[in-house]
Amino acid sequence: MNLCRDHLKVHVDLINSRMNPLADEINTLDNQLSLLIVDEVIDKYRQKLDKWRHECHATVDRFYEEKCQELQQRCVEKRDINQFEENGIVVDADPLIINKNFVYIEQWTSNELDLSTLSSPYRTLACSQDSWAATTSNNHFLLIDQCPNLCLYDKQLTLLKEYPWEYDSIPDMCWSSTLNSFIIITNKNGVFLMNENLTSLECIQTIEKKRWLSCTCSDSTLFLTTNESGSNIF
Repeated sequence: MNLCRDHLKVHVDLINSRMNPLADEINTLDNQLSLLIVDEVIDKYRQKLDKWRHECHATVDRFYEEKCQELQQRCVEKRDINQFEENGIVVDADPLIINKNFVYIEQWTSNELDLSTLSSPYRTLACSQDSWAATTSNNHFLLIDQCPNLCLYDKQLTLLKEYPWEYDSIPDMCWSSTLNSFIIITNKNGVFLMNENLTSLECIQTIEKKRWLSCTCSDSTLFLTTNESGSNIF
């Protein structure tokens, strides 16, 4: 009988050792796929170029105004008409030289994401097609947004529990080891805390309601971005 228990423990440990790399691969793949939204990447860096152009124009305008004021001041100081006729005023305007190396666009390589390096799927789960499925995990469970429910799976990807979600859509979730809770962000209703057994849900009142887009956390800090171009990190 002891041999059976030992064999079962070895089998369970083997499965557990495969789960964490699987969860890491899923998270890595999700993060990399999100980088493939070409239109958003182009829009983001065009905004940087536009900002750079605006700042350059502002610098030139400011320099121009300074020189205009300097010219006017020189004229005021030299009111002697004869001196104007004899010496005049010399205005030197050097050409504006723009270093093309100020703006550098890196070459994007298409082989940054190589799906062939991923191992074979351990198991496939059907997800809602209404939108992308927000996912997160800890050392014990995998939580997936399967609209209209939050679905909790164990390490064998067996469905343990479904929690009816009554609020608006969930763009992202993460796990906080410090709070021992899942952190769930929404587009309109703010940020929520959910314990790992899906038995307790609490809205964090100290965080204002915005159109949150993504989240992650460290042991001491929660990082949030909004669903808008050039979003700050809160």
